[in-house]
Amino acid sequence: MVKNLINNNFKDFLLYLNESLPDNIDYKDVSNLCLSIFFTVDFLPKKYQSLELNKEVLSIVFSEICKEKGIIAYPNSAVIYGASFHNSHDKGHWLEVLASVFKLNIEPNIKEAKKLLFPAN
Repeated sequence: MVKNLINNNFKDFLLYLNESLPDNIDYKDVSNLCLSIFFTVDFLPKKYQSLELNKEVLSIVFSEICKEKGIIAYPNSAVIYGASFHNSHDKGHWLEVLASVFKLNIEPNIKEAKKLLFPAN
């Protein structure tokens, strides 16, 4: 049922992220990007700003990114976000990361997230 949330627009968004992010991206940067997009879509290309990038969609998108980028399943730094109980390739992990914004008062570094997608800027 949740997989139905990922329509062609979201698949295009996932493809955009996968193509934009370096192959050697680390967990910390992926987590910061996920939280940054959850906070604001203002730094994304206009065509993605109108997507409903809610926690369900972002959790699926970022679990796929971790799989495709080869990010380890249980990174040590996941404990920062209270997400060490779930595999980073699982949407439950990313739901915990997103919940850390509220539970642990974690704010993302949006400037650093933007650099990942637009390295020349």
